[in-house]
Amino acid sequence: MNTLPPVTLLYGDDEFAVDEQVKALIESLGSSDNILMNVSEFQANNLSFAELQSACDSVPFLSTCRLVLLKGLMDTSRNTNRVSSSKDMVEALISYLPKIPSSTALIIIENRKLPSNSRILKAVRAIKGAKVQECILPTKSDLLQWIKYRAVKVGGVFTDSGAYALADAGVDGPRALSSEIDKLLAYVNWERPVEADDVICLVPAAGQADIFLLVDSLAERDAHTAIRELRRLLGNGNREAIGVFGMIVRQYRLLLQTKEIMQAGGNAADVKNLLRLHSFVADKVTKQSQRYRLATLEHIYRRLLTMDVAMKTGSDNEIVLDIMVAGLTA
Repeated sequence: MNTLPPVTLLYGDDEFAVDEQVKALIESLGSSDNILMNVSEFQANNLSFAELQSACDSVPFLSTCRLVLLKGLMDTSRNTNRVSSSKDMVEALISYLPKIPSSTALIIIENRKLPSNSRILKAVRAIKGAKVQECILPTKSDLLQWIKYRAVKVGGVFTDSGAYALADAGVDGPRALSSEIDKLLAYVNWERPVEADDVICLVPAAGQADIFLLVDSLAERDAHTAIRELRRLLGNGNREAIGVFGMIVRQYRLLLQTKEIMQAGGNAADVKNLLRLHSFVADKVTKQSQRYRLATLEHIYRRLLTMDVAMKTGSDNEIVLDIMVAGLTA
């Protein structure tokens, strides 16, 4: 007996979540032979309704269920002689939904948000036993819980600080984040929670989060916090003073470039594209740049270059960093 919903509508801008839902439904068929013989996948922009109905009406082969996947139904570009228009396909499908055989599970996949008054959305909800799942990309405020939930789902644990460090790393998209979570859990061998230091060690972009904290405190002229963050950076065994200084120089170079872009009428999207940054990093440097005048950033950058020469010509690197913090927070 088929226990899957007769119709499942998966939609939203989180393609990773959609793909995982589809994978779970396909794997529910059991053996690879069942999957091979009883799963049909169609792109609506190259399909007539007759072909779709024929697939849905087909009897499963040595199985209780047949899966039919339909992607891109709402694509309005279809208008050739061989296939129906998007509107005609939707109309025909809505009329057919109540007639789908009990041995068939139709999965409609839309990698976009649908309005609440969408006809296909309303039609699927009207089918007894149907499932509607909206898959929306997590917002920044949701990201901590998303990371911790994902870790638990794959058998591991993140501490709050570990989840925060990964969220701040600027990794683009749930698919890439999931890969980083898997890597971090393998690093700790699933034997202990992932800490912030693990993230900073293994995720290249995570070091940026530390620099944000330091530069924020420098911009606020908070010497106590700046010294604390500097010591924390230096306390990481993988970082020497010259490397930390290089990260600080890079950050102020980004701030200077960002300020110039903003004064020319740009926005965070322009910063992201022109400087080739992650969305999170672009948003952060845009906000940080607003705390400085352009002349101030130019002055700071010149001082940093002078310090760079001093560090490379024999001066005590940690003393130079201490002087830098004292000068920028005075």
